[in-house]
Amino acid sequence: MEAPGKTALVLAGGGAKGAFEAGAVSYLVEEEGVVPDVITATSAGAVCAAVLAQARTREELVERSRELHDDLLAMTRADLLFGKQPWVAALDGTLFGRAIDHWVVERTRPPAPRDADGATATKDAGTERKGRTVRMAAQVVKAIPSIGRARRQMRGSTGSLLTLDPLAERLRRGGRGIMPIDPALIAKPGLDLRLAVVALGAGALRYVTEDGTIVAGDAVTPVEGTGCGPVDLVDGIIASASVPMLFPPRALAGDAYVDGGVVDNIPVAAAAALGATRIFAILAVPLAPAPDHYDYARASAPHVFLRAVGAISFAERQRANLAPSLPAGTEVTVIDPLVDVVGPFDVARGLMLLDMDYGWMRAADLCAEIGEAGRRRASEATGAIVVARTQAWHREEEIWSQSGATTADLAALTRCKRVVRDALTERKELGLPTPDDSTRWWSGYEVHEGSRPVSLPSDLFDEHVR
Repeated sequence: MEAPGKTALVLAGGGAKGAFEAGAVSYLVEEEGVVPDVITATSAGAVCAAVLAQARTREELVERSRELHDDLLAMTRADLLFGKQPWVAALDGTLFGRAIDHWVVERTRPPAPRDADGATATKDAGTERKGRTVRMAAQVVKAIPSIGRARRQMRGSTGSLLTLDPLAERLRRGGRGIMPIDPALIAKPGLDLRLAVVALGAGALRYVTEDGTIVAGDAVTPVEGTGCGPVDLVDGIIASASVPMLFPPRALAGDAYVDGGVVDNIPVAAAAALGATRIFAILAVPLAPAPDHYDYARASAPHVFLRAVGAISFAERQRANLAPSLPAGTEVTVIDPLVDVVGPFDVARGLMLLDMDYGWMRAADLCAEIGEAGRRRASEATGAIVVARTQAWHREEEIWSQSGATTADLAALTRCKRVVRDALTERKELGLPTPDDSTRWWSGYEVHEGSRPVSLPSDLFDEHVR
């Protein structure tokens, strides 16, 4: 009798969008009882994979899944993840320094979804641009002395804006809410791990294995000579997450390595090469980029680059990664977000929690035996919940920052909460589960820094949404 194939988790790259993956993993492990024999991963997925790969039993996997949830929420502290290159740090407090911070965190965050009336949940973009122009004129003079300091620092490393050294330190030693990983547990028999990396010198896709060996693009054959390592597993994780230009390449076994997502953001083929026939491919980024009506003919170079390379080209690569030639009988379940919630370098705890809930529900929708018509209804209901909660978060964030809410704000929030309540009812009618705290999604507020403004009554939604 032919032996059954292996089960694999494939965890894609996407930075902080890995929160969606953590939610999906939680559902698969705790509700479906999935225990992988193989984990393949890229970039942010590699960080998630390292935590999960310490487990071998279902009980251990449940514990590690919960640990991953807590680790990712702790990583909403930017200083625990990134360090600035000296030349960038020299610009801190200046117009140029703030511009870099804005482009890394704020500009890469998906825009707030539009309300039903077409209004956004945040300030008018034109007003904001005028305000920035006025502030810019006043700050250019202040920035000039720092430019000289930055130029002196450029004699060092100028190949990137940031470093991942703080994250490497946390993965090795833990602290500040992040648990360390144990390479000895990961190397134990019973699970194959592959972390996608790209060798700049060799110009090739490779993988770091559970014991630190570097294998070729077939995910099986060790690289010839000293290039096969072994390497420090944390260095392998960091290499897999080293987005070119943003982070420096990582030196591994005689070559310089960068983010595996440059070639293989969703390593499905690697999972199949290791004998997996039941594959759960969990994405962090939607397969289709959202339409953008910005006037790119007049856009800045970074803006055009992010759209062309960071969105359109990346989407094409993801679709190609999901379409390799696979052995007959291989079953691939793709768990993908249809709505973009967080940015790749987001530090907003509330959005991260929302994205985790989204991953949990999306996994439930796609694993349920409800037929194609039922799955369409489930996807629509889940999407409505996520869009309405994201709209509410952005509007609440404005209220929190201003410490006050208008009548229009309260009316808009009430509309959002009603959408969430009704869509949850739709999912319940389909027989689909929801996280234990889902009632709070429509009866309360999303998570924000600081205390709730007194202008927002705690019982508003209990009174007006029902």
